[in-house]
Amino acid sequence: METIPKIISAPSAASATSKTARPVPARPRQYDARLARWLVTPLVNTRVTPNHLTTVRLIVGLACTWAFAQGSYAMANLGAILLVLSNFIDHTDGELARISGKTSRIGHFYDLASDAFVTVLLFGGIGMGVAAAAPGKFPLPVPLSASALGWIAGVAVALIFFLRMRIEERVGKSGTKQASVGGFETEDVLYLMPLVTLFDGTRGFLIAAAIGAPLFALLVIADYVRVMRRPLPVKAGDGASAEPVAPTAPMAPMAPAAFAADAEIERALDTVDFDSVTREFKSQDAFLYMEKFLPPSVTEQLIAAARAVTPNVNRNYLPGHKQGGSVSRHTLDERAPFVAELYRSPALMRFLERLAGEKLLPSPQDDPHAYALYYYTRPGDHIGWHYDTSYYKGRRYTLLLGVVDQSSCKLEYRLHTRNPGVPQVDGAVAYPPGALVFFDGDKLHHRITPLGDNEERISLTFEYVTDPRMGAWQRFISNMKDAIAYFGFRQVFRQIFGRTKR
Repeated sequence: METIPKIISAPSAASATSKTARPVPARPRQYDARLARWLVTPLVNTRVTPNHLTTVRLIVGLACTWAFAQGSYAMANLGAILLVLSNFIDHTDGELARISGKTSRIGHFYDLASDAFVTVLLFGGIGMGVAAAAPGKFPLPVPLSASALGWIAGVAVALIFFLRMRIEERVGKSGTKQASVGGFETEDVLYLMPLVTLFDGTRGFLIAAAIGAPLFALLVIADYVRVMRRPLPVKAGDGASAEPVAPTAPMAPMAPAAFAADAEIERALDTVDFDSVTREFKSQDAFLYMEKFLPPSVTEQLIAAARAVTPNVNRNYLPGHKQGGSVSRHTLDERAPFVAELYRSPALMRFLERLAGEKLLPSPQDDPHAYALYYYTRPGDHIGWHYDTSYYKGRRYTLLLGVVDQSSCKLEYRLHTRNPGVPQVDGAVAYPPGALVFFDGDKLHHRITPLGDNEERISLTFEYVTDPRMGAWQRFISNMKDAIAYFGFRQVFRQIFGRTKR
C-alpha cells in the first residue's frame, strides 16, 4: 500500500490583529506582481498613495495611445514600450494598496475606470495608426477601415471591463480571476507587443483584436448571465431569496454575520493555489484535505453554534458500525442559522465548484443531511468503513469541516477502491478546527476511528449535489437510513408533517 498523499494547507485569513500590526498579504503568484510589490514596498510609509500610481499609469497609457495613433514605424515601437510600462505600472497601485492598507472603494473604481479608458483608447489608437500608415486600404476583405476595426475592438473591451466589474460586485474578485500559466495571466500577452511592432505586425494584431475581442466578449456575456441567474444571499430588507425554493417556502435573508464570514472566506481563498489543489483533488480521485481552511473568526462561530445545539443531539448506536450523536439541518435552521448561511456561502460554493469541475447545488430543503453536526463525545464513538452513497440522480459531494477536536480520532480513508487496475492508497488525517476534507461520496471509502477516554470531537458536514432529483423509493430508503442511523424519526419526517419553519 502507498502512504498518505501529501497534505495541502491553505493559509487561513488573518483574524483580528493588534492596532499596530498589519497582516502581510500572501506573495503574488504572477511575476510582474512580485516585481511590483518589491518596487513599491519602500513607499508603504510615505505620502504616496495607490491613486498616485494609478494616475501615473493613466498618463503613460495615454502617451502610449498617442504614439500608436501617429502611424509611423518608430512611433509604433515607442507605443509598444509605453504599453509594457503602463501594463506593469497597473500592478503597482494594487500591490501598494494591499501591503499598506491604503484601500478605498473610490480608489478601486478609479483603477478600474483607468484600465478601461486606457485599453479602449489603445485599440482605437492602433486602428488610427494603421489607417494613417495605409490610407484607403481595408485591412479585411470587407468595407471596414482600420480605424473602425480598432474602435470595434475597443468597444468590445469596454463591454468586457463593464461586465467583469458587475460580476466582481456580485460575487467578488474570485469570480473574475484570469487563467494563468507559469506565473503569467491572459492579459500579460500585451508584454509581447514590442515584438509585434518590431516585426511590423501591428496590422495583423489589429485584425486579431477586432475578431478576438468581440468573441471573448460573448464568453464574458455568457458568464455574466450565469452569475446573475445564480441566487445569492441578501441582506435583510432586500427581499431576495438565498436559495431557489418554491414560492410557498420563502427563505430567510442572510444575516450580517454570514456576510462577514463569506468575505473572510473569500480573502482566505485569495491565498490558495487553485491549480495545485485542483490537481491534487483529481489525482486523488476526487479527494482533498486542507489542514487550514476556515478563518479563525468563522471557526469560532461554528464552535458557538455547535455548543448552542448540544441539548438537541440525537444519540444513535448501530452495533458493529457506528456510535455517536448528530443534529440535522432542521434543528440547525431553527437554533443555529449561521450554519445554514455558511452552507450557502457564494465564496465557498465557487471554490468547491472549481474543484469538482461542475455545477453544484444545495441539497433539497427536505434533506436532513444537507448540513449536519456530528458529535463524538463518549468513549468508543466512531463510524465504520462506508461510502457516502448518494440516492440522487446526480453526484453528491461531501464537505467535512473541523469544529472541535480534542481527541485521538482520525479520518482513515482508501483511495481508488473503485478504479480497477489503480493501486489503492491508504491514508489517515485528523481534521482540527478549521480543517477541510472534500470528496465525492461514492468514491471515498472512509471511517472515523473510535474516541478515547476524556476526549471530544465535533465535525460539520455539508452535502452538495449535481442533480437534486430523487425517486420516491430512493427517497424512502434515504429517509429511513437517516432516521435510524442519524437523526431520529421525528427530525427526519418532520418536513412531511409540515412542522418546520423554513
